[in-house]
Amino acid sequence: MIDFFVMIAKFFGAVGRSVKHEPQARALLAFVVLILIGGTVFFMEVEHWSLVDSLYYCVNTLTTVGTGSLQPHTDTGKIFTIIYLFMGVGAVLATLQLVARHALAQEERSPFDQIREALGSKQKGK
Repeated sequence: MIDFFVMIAKFFGAVGRSVKHEPQARALLAFVVLILIGGTVFFMEVEHWSLVDSLYYCVNTLTTVGTGSLQPHTDTGKIFTIIYLFMGVGAVLATLQLVARHALAQEERSPFDQIREALGSKQKGK
């Protein structure tokens, strides 16, 4: 169980490093958040789903999990979902790729590298 929480902490650490160091990551993450918000609002209004159901469907769809527990019933919802998939899946995958790159880069650094960097930044500050 502790391994799970360590993995989650590493993931969010990698997200933080990605956003901190790469403008492209900030832009992609903002775009993904906007896509999720837009899709959630759309499905709440058109399909009359709850906030949680709408967000769940959007995340499920954009991460290509697709459990099939929810599906749009209106033609408008189905057409929107097609467009939504083309717009969103690439953005989510690009964002996850950047985060994974930062996570792997962090794993390749030894604790001694981190100590050297910390000591180096303290010496520069003097």
